[in-house]
Amino acid sequence: MAGIVAADILFYQRELVPMWLQPAAWGFCFVLTLVAIFCYRREARTDTLLRHSAFPVITALFFLVVGFCRYAAVAEQQQRQWAVEGQPVMHGNPDEFDFARWCWVAGRNPQYRPQAPSPGGLRGWGLEARKRLVERLAALDMEGQTMAIVTAMTLGDRTLLQRDTRDLYSRVGASHLLALSGLHLGIIVGLFLTWMNGRLLLSRWRRPVGVLVLLFIWTYTFVAGMPTSLLRAALMTSVFVVASLLQRYGSPLQHLLLTAIVMMLWRPMAVFDVGAQLSFLAVAGILLFYRPLYMWFFDRWRYQIFWLERYYLMWPFTTLAVSLCAQVLTLPLVAYYFHQIPTYGTLLSIVLIPLTTLFLMASLLLIILSWLWPLAATWLSVGVSWLLAVQLWLMTAVSRWPGAVIPDFWSRKAAPQVVVYHNRRCPALHLIASPSQSWLLTPEPDSLAAGMYYIRRDFWLRRLTAEPIVLDMQGVALSNGFKAVMVNSNLVRRSAAPTPVDVLWLTRGFRGGRLENLPQCYAPRLLVLDASLAGWQREALAMEAARVGWAVYDVAAQGALRFKFEAQVKNERMKSEK
Repeated sequence: MAGIVAADILFYQRELVPMWLQPAAWGFCFVLTLVAIFCYRREARTDTLLRHSAFPVITALFFLVVGFCRYAAVAEQQQRQWAVEGQPVMHGNPDEFDFARWCWVAGRNPQYRPQAPSPGGLRGWGLEARKRLVERLAALDMEGQTMAIVTAMTLGDRTLLQRDTRDLYSRVGASHLLALSGLHLGIIVGLFLTWMNGRLLLSRWRRPVGVLVLLFIWTYTFVAGMPTSLLRAALMTSVFVVASLLQRYGSPLQHLLLTAIVMMLWRPMAVFDVGAQLSFLAVAGILLFYRPLYMWFFDRWRYQIFWLERYYLMWPFTTLAVSLCAQVLTLPLVAYYFHQIPTYGTLLSIVLIPLTTLFLMASLLLIILSWLWPLAATWLSVGVSWLLAVQLWLMTAVSRWPGAVIPDFWSRKAAPQVVVYHNRRCPALHLIASPSQSWLLTPEPDSLAAGMYYIRRDFWLRRLTAEPIVLDMQGVALSNGFKAVMVNSNLVRRSAAPTPVDVLWLTRGFRGGRLENLPQCYAPRLLVLDASLAGWQREALAMEAARVGWAVYDVAAQGALRFKFEAQVKNERMKSEK
């Protein structure tokens, strides 16, 4: 992990990896291997301190260099791909999702689209199989939301999920139910073993049965698209099955660490994947804290526990304990990445996990019947919809309870700044004097609710204490002298002398590729070309502005414009230019 992080610092968003670096690093690993063998053989003959010092240090250094080499190899491949296919386009809006980093970590094509052609190999075969299964489910004419959640929880296809559904699961701390992970794989493998009679794993047929289990696990993993959280669960389950077949039983924590090593050798970028981090930390929390917590309760209330287990009433407490242990290590990471903490998620898991288990079992049966008996599958889809309706109703009710979500409490508030958002759907210039005082200049105020949804969620609600005031005017000016003017039509007021402005902002509605009368009206320090303008317009306007001698900022090519300024917050007054 240390080697991967060091390589990421050196090679992310840099030039191509030097050709000599990888052979030199692998050669260094070979030398370390020879030194380690020499030290180990010497320690076997002599009683020296090398047995306790040199060999572990050399081993740690070896794995550090291996991690560095694996990252460098993958980075070189991805950089060459990006050089051919183009870099990901970043909007650059404040606090937005880092699409370029996501492409880098996930190994995606920068021009990735959910409907893009499937890659080749086993993964391509799995995605093609998933596509056919989704088509079979679509033929049942299920309600859209039911169809989206069934495909997400069983096949890992989240393209049909709506934004409101994702947000609901996130608010109640149940996002892990939508992402395939150890919970889903455990239920599916458990059903498979029940169907095969799991006692065969303890008989003389354990090896053929173990091979069938491994084939089933990896077939399902490939069909589900190999998401990182499911890949972790598949690797760890495979390690456990192989260890059982070889009768080399180790601790679950050793299985988890071995899984992490294999995954980092296979996918070194997974170290930076949020899903992988949360998945490993959740399992580590359960393995580290569940048994001590259970023993602490057992020492104090053993008779009550025996009574509950006798009548099969222990599962609510077990579910609660597992959820608490999983959150011990993941909660700080959730607060850091998602800027909110669901308060009732642990208690809600007592009901949601059994409901999800029933829903997942019914959904798997639905997939099977969609091939064997479509009419029965249609009847079963009604029951699946009812199960989902109960789950969604419960989550909606809990999300409305007071204090259901602890909002972001550590982010810094917005400093005085000017932001021209990269937003083709809804052009906007945001002038922020303080977190409680800001103004929004836009030519399309009616499209703010939909067009600024993500910016409002990720930036305004975190960095501002009050909603911005929407202005219905052409220009704004602050009492400290800052002035911005919007031009969204060809009707420009002429004046005797050009008016000095700080920002001259051209948006959709400014027709043609010529500045025409603008130099006679304004003398801007910076001409800003909005992303809502067509590409040929921006190119022509930039060339003409260069001839006039104006500085130009192209939002579509350079990302959102942001710069800070000193503002007098207490006595701020807005002025309009008619």
